[in-house]
Amino acid sequence: ALDASAYPAPSIVPSVTSPEVRQWLSEIDLSGAPSIEANTGDPPECPTVVPDGVCYWTCEDCNADDVVTCPDKNVWGITFDDGPTPATPDLLHFLQEKNVKATFFLVGGNVVKYPATVAQEVQEGHHLASHTWSHSALTTLTNEEIVAEIRWTEKAIFDATGYRVRYMRPP
Repeated sequence: ALDASAYPAPSIVPSVTSPEVRQWLSEIDLSGAPSIEANTGDPPECPTVVPDGVCYWTCEDCNADDVVTCPDKNVWGITFDDGPTPATPDLLHFLQEKNVKATFFLVGGNVVKYPATVAQEVQEGHHLASHTWSHSALTTLTNEEIVAEIRWTEKAIFDATGYRVRYMRPP
């Protein structure tokens, strides 16, 4: 069983000084990561001038290589963000009745609260991905805080399911 006391508090940005985060940071090279001034506010304020090569998705139309259309007629994907929540079991029941599979972008703090629901998502054939630990706007965080957000969520999902996620969607 997943031990919630082994994780940061839900809904807050995890500390970058914990032994786990220090270990994760030692395993990656952030020297090539952009050093962009963090935004402030909730929601974050858009900068008045956006540096070349920087994309603030919530402030501009900069799709980069995001998938924004379905290439084939009648082909589509369904995703759910921010769970699991107490409503997720009802949603899973509905999806099972309709024989529909979805991708669940999970908030790590919620995974720790509802690990059995996350395990059920996997057992029923749904796809899991990360939606960060605290659902904080990544443009307000340091690179190290972003690593903590992603890795704590990956750990919670793995501990709940044995499944390693490959994708994440920023809040």
